[in-house]
Amino acid sequence: MESGSELQATLASFRDATWELDNIYAMFPKSCGLSEAEYWSLLLIYEGVATQSQISERLFISKQTLNSAFKQLRKKGLIRLEPYEENQRSKQSFLTAAGRAFVEEHIMRMHRMEENAWKQLSGEEHNTLIRLTRKISRLMQAELEHSKINTV
Repeated sequence: MESGSELQATLASFRDATWELDNIYAMFPKSCGLSEAEYWSLLLIYEGVATQSQISERLFISKQTLNSAFKQLRKKGLIRLEPYEENQRSKQSFLTAAGRAFVEEHIMRMHRMEENAWKQLSGEEHNTLIRLTRKISRLMQAELEHSKINTV
């Protein structure tokens, strides 16, 4: 069992490591001239996620933030919105030809870089990293939920 100071040191190292990775993922959008919400929205639309509501849920961002990102993406000519036939209030998101070209040139370049880095890890390292990341996420989620129960 770790002592209090060892625990704090390893936790600080873990935070530093996650911040380093977060910073790399934050650089992807900047290198393309996009906000993070714009970047990840384009990727999700490219992958077939259709509505702003679905994208908002996936990215854990407010509908207001996403709406601003969509306005910018439409202004840049990268996406278009079309109402569903059965529900005119809800709109489906599509990449324009310029949007598809942008994703394939810029965002996929970032994903190739990510893939190249991933290939340098062994299969065992892949599995361990995924398993431990999911484990700490579940444990922290449980702590958050427990905290909510105790503060209500």
